[in-house]
Amino acid sequence: MPFLVKSDLNTVATTEVIDLITNMDDSIVDQIIVESIELIKTYLHRYYDVAAIFTAVDAARSGIILKYLKDIVIYEIYIRRTRDLNEVAKLRYDEAMLWLDKVAAAKIDPDLPRAVAVNEDGEVETSTFMKLGSRKTHDNHW
Repeated sequence: MPFLVKSDLNTVATTEVIDLITNMDDSIVDQIIVESIELIKTYLHRYYDVAAIFTAVDAARSGIILKYLKDIVIYEIYIRRTRDLNEVAKLRYDEAMLWLDKVAAAKIDPDLPRAVAVNEDGEVETSTFMKLGSRKTHDNHW
């Protein structure tokens, strides 16, 4: 099951409006959802496990990711209709993008699964916002 489907958008827009704008072509909505997920992944991938985030289903899905993904999708759907955007959609889109910028810049730390990496010693590390430590010590000849 996809992370977000058209019926999930009922909290931000009516199905009738979405159908009117897309000429009842659900493939357009599905494509916009896929593109919007990819956009969010580009902001989150450095610190978070985006595969775990976007493969979650039903109640396991992150509410904050759903909220901002819906805002971005609705904005992209509305922009198909007219360049004079619905003000609410524009404000919600701007808010979603600002939140993604803050997450990418490590200014906020949402409750999302962390990305896992293997360091040069073969140890599994969880990404953090700040890397602490120093260089490896080297024996000097003097």
